[in-house]
Amino acid sequence: MTRVAVTGAAGMLGHKVCESAPAWASVAALTRDDGDLSVREQAQDALQATNAEIIIHCAAYTDVDGCTRDPDRAWASNAVATENVADAAQALQARLLYVSTDYVFEGTKAEPYLEDDEPAPLTVYGESKLAGERAVAAILPDHLIVRTQWLYGPGGKNFVASILKAARSRKRLQVVHDERGCPTYAPDLAEAIWRLLHTEATGIVHVTNRGACTRLELALAALEEAGLSDIEVEGIPSAAWDSPTRRPTNAVLGDTRLAALGLEPLRPWREALVEYVRTMGKTQ
Repeated sequence: MTRVAVTGAAGMLGHKVCESAPAWASVAALTRDDGDLSVREQAQDALQATNAEIIIHCAAYTDVDGCTRDPDRAWASNAVATENVADAAQALQARLLYVSTDYVFEGTKAEPYLEDDEPAPLTVYGESKLAGERAVAAILPDHLIVRTQWLYGPGGKNFVASILKAARSRKRLQVVHDERGCPTYAPDLAEAIWRLLHTEATGIVHVTNRGACTRLELALAALEEAGLSDIEVEGIPSAAWDSPTRRPTNAVLGDTRLAALGLEPLRPWREALVEYVRTMGKTQ
């Protein structure tokens, strides 16, 4: 058995990573109760106690507007904490997989962003996650950085859940129509993470469900699958949305490295969405 530590195990992705662990992995699920990763000594103690051979670093502060309003918290949670985890991995001689984001890009490219495209984040969230990427790469030669985007799934706050909740209490919604990305289902990403760890890959890999859409298209698809197509939905530009954060408008991630590694791409986003909406229906 290979000893694997998963940070952020109480979060949407971390929980699914733990839940989908293969037979070869003995998982130590770490939460905030095990230590504050932004405090070097606590990060070292928590991870040293697992004696991990692999660390999957899912813990992050992902509230984009929250990061804008509180950059100190964003930097501590996403940059400092990740550097501390990388240092702990180095001390353990463990392999590290760090989950990052499309927000490291500015979102102005007409084609999908590839792994070797130059990052240029627009937001505090993106800046702090990019700093985490750079710390990992500087400290550990044996590392994997998995960038993903528009993550949703059971057990966490996300765009799809918010749309469906709002639709059940209102007759009219406004949804941004000029942000484009790849909706990614947390259970699918979790399984892909384990498949990646079964390879000897290092560096950056983009992992999303196949296909891209706008926020508006995703909302309409979710409403259709939930039987709520009668809700009136108005598409609005991102500039009209009440937010302190300017988001990337076209940060679609290209996942060409998956194929180069001999791995199957994730299923189309619409197929994954159907499963999620059905799952939500069973739990309500």
